Amino acid sequence: MAVLMPSSRFFSTIPRAPFHRWSLVAIFILAIVWFIPRFSGSSINGNFGGPPLGVNTGIGNHPKGELSFIKQLLKDNRIGPEIQFASRTIRYVPDAPERLPITEVDQDLFSESFVDLSINKVKNLPQGNLLDVHVHPSARPDQIDASSLLFAASTTYERFESAKTTPIGEWTRWLTDGKGTSNGAGLILTLFNTSTENIHLASQRLMEVGINATVLHSNDKLDMAGRYVDLVHLLHNHPSRKSRKYFSLVDDDTFFPYIGELIHTLHRYDPSRPHYIGTFTERSDWMLSNKAPMAYGGAGVFMTAPVIQKVTELPCLDKDDEGNYVLGADQGDRLLYNCLHNHTELALSYLPKLRQEDQMGDASGFYEAGIQHLSFHHYHTWHELWPGKMHIVADACGEDCVLQRFRFKDNFIISNGYSVAHYPQGIDFDPLQMEATFDYGNLDDPEFRDVVFSYAFGMLRKNLHKTGRKKSWELLGATREGDGKVKQVYLKRRGDNRWLGEGEPHPENDSVVVLTWIP
Repeated sequence: MAVLMPSSRFFSTIPRAPFHRWSLVAIFILAIVWFIPRFSGSSINGNFGGPPLGVNTGIGNHPKGELSFIKQLLKDNRIGPEIQFASRTIRYVPDAPERLPITEVDQDLFSESFVDLSINKVKNLPQGNLLDVHVHPSARPDQIDASSLLFAASTTYERFESAKTTPIGEWTRWLTDGKGTSNGAGLILTLFNTSTENIHLASQRLMEVGINATVLHSNDKLDMAGRYVDLVHLLHNHPSRKSRKYFSLVDDDTFFPYIGELIHTLHRYDPSRPHYIGTFTERSDWMLSNKAPMAYGGAGVFMTAPVIQKVTELPCLDKDDEGNYVLGADQGDRLLYNCLHNHTELALSYLPKLRQEDQMGDASGFYEAGIQHLSFHHYHTWHELWPGKMHIVADACGEDCVLQRFRFKDNFIISNGYSVAHYPQGIDFDPLQMEATFDYGNLDDPEFRDVVFSYAFGMLRKNLHKTGRKKSWELLGATREGDGKVKQVYLKRRGDNRWLGEGEPHPENDSVVVLTWIP
């Protein structure tokens, strides 16, 4: 342990006799060790229990730029400078036979206590001890060939360009190798009511990040429902159609976290035969009111070539004398379903691992459930989530690691890329059940509210918000630091009332957890 050495003036007063000199030195050092933690008011030396700041732990040298990344991230989000801090370096071992809903780890996540520090003053951050976890081997983004897929989406240039709604960061995670090159998948993007200049700008932006995209004007003569079905015509007419196997309609806020697993799942459907593939809304009350077992578009609708060809031959967009669709629909996914239902024998191939995500409000229960969902939706609008940064850990331990859960002896659970949650009173509930954190909107009957989502998620366990039984650090940012190495920064804000029980005071500072994933 590093200690503060006495000044030269102190040494000049020590008697020349060796015994007296070294006795005084020993007493002085003991005084420093005893009193410094009390003088500083810091818990670094008192509670951390590991090496102090600046001491190499033996795990490895700090990567260049690591501290500057964390400092800038905290500054950009107005965190600090005084924070509570904990970290752990996690070595992933790719030998698990399967991806479990929750992986038990027979160690504490934080064998050392949180420390109090001023992020502006430190030159190095404490590094937690090395911890091994076992993961199922899976591909990283740069190991996935998605050339069998062609997607189509329609949006406005304003949504495409706005910092609050732009899909570019998310699209790069499932349409490229994560390193600036296409993964083989294609994208048709239509922009409504915009200029030719903006079409070129959007095309250039997508090309710069490595997305293989065709950007076009939307048909201004069609309404939103019509423009959605018109995307099927564009898929059919695309020059790459003959080399593709599966064709998909998506919203601009649809995200595919496991593109490799998605391709593997789609291969169960023979691309030479007609298949219309998708999922329902999680809101069973909406299902009943719509009276249609249709594929909801935000989760992603997948079709094979025979289906998209058939749609181009059907009167899907025909209107009556009053300008209404003959098929009677004002939403694109419903119009597509009505057309296929009324004019073909085709029925929906239900794929429940695609997710429409029509639960509102705090969706943390969904993302912390450990389930390998094949798609997400509403993340920028209803749920305030940026899955692009969540997905960066796939550059380390593969796509199966995304949202994989690890449970530790000290009652911490990592939902990888989303949160690090602590249950200070113990985990006395079934973690295989999803926590009911959602906002149910205008559903007043609590029993009916549980039934609404039960067919999609199973029975939900009680929400732990404001009970004091759960404290959660949610992902703030992540960065790739090298081949197979990713650093994540999680944050628990001091003013977040969700993590306080009745009468429990707010902590003095925001709390930050850093996890570093290494091979």
